[in-house]
Amino acid sequence: MAVADKEDIDFTELERELEAAIDQDTRYWLQNDAKIRAVNQRVATYDEFRDIVRAAHLKPLKKKDISGSCSSDSSSTRGSFVWNSIASGKKKQASERLEKHDMENDVYPRSSSNQVDLQRALSSTSEFMQMWRSLDGSERRYAALQRVGTGALGRLFSTTEIPVGLLGEILEAALHFRASTHEICFVVKMLETLTKAKRFCLTLEFLSSGEKATCKQLLSKLNSSLQGQQQDLAERGVTEWTLRQLHNAYRV
Repeated sequence: MAVADKEDIDFTELERELEAAIDQDTRYWLQNDAKIRAVNQRVATYDEFRDIVRAAHLKPLKKKDISGSCSSDSSSTRGSFVWNSIASGKKKQASERLEKHDMENDVYPRSSSNQVDLQRALSSTSEFMQMWRSLDGSERRYAALQRVGTGALGRLFSTTEIPVGLLGEILEAALHFRASTHEICFVVKMLETLTKAKRFCLTLEFLSSGEKATCKQLLSKLNSSLQGQQQDLAERGVTEWTLRQLHNAYRV
């Protein structure tokens, strides 16, 4: 009976299962390292982050492999460039399932718009601009500003000028605020923070006539939003006097 049981064991299948388990464990740690590396590199978009994680298991070609591909067109030579077993269709499906699991459990440091958290791009103006340009539409940009917060914006522009064109785009994005106490206070605080940027007065000089009109429209909307909630806003430091100060600061 014991002999019959031994004969029923499929050692080939067991070997495949063991290899798959080893591959999965190896891939997990490679992807974990890739995620940490991508965060440290401050990648600009979620797509870049995802691509780095997806390629974590790939190994670079050696020089002899590259030269070999150039000297032969045979199908066998081309077939040799599958870098490892994870490239198979079955492993690809497993990869996609794992990525879906990661996304559902917030493994990737992303925002709701599938972008890497914008606060990671606040180490320099150039990185912020790269993130800002990757957002389509002023409504999404306004949502991004809310996620970043006025404190982070203040730290970013406290020692540097606001790039030409950016102030106008921020003003346009801010027009999407809703007339709630929280959002009114946020926009007012953001506008106050931007006035403390380096050479802010010079930045105002570069506003186009359209951007100045947008600024005027934004401040007018803020004035209108005060109606009916003056007391709540006053308790949070926003009054008609506050808005008059902003009118003066933005020269409108």
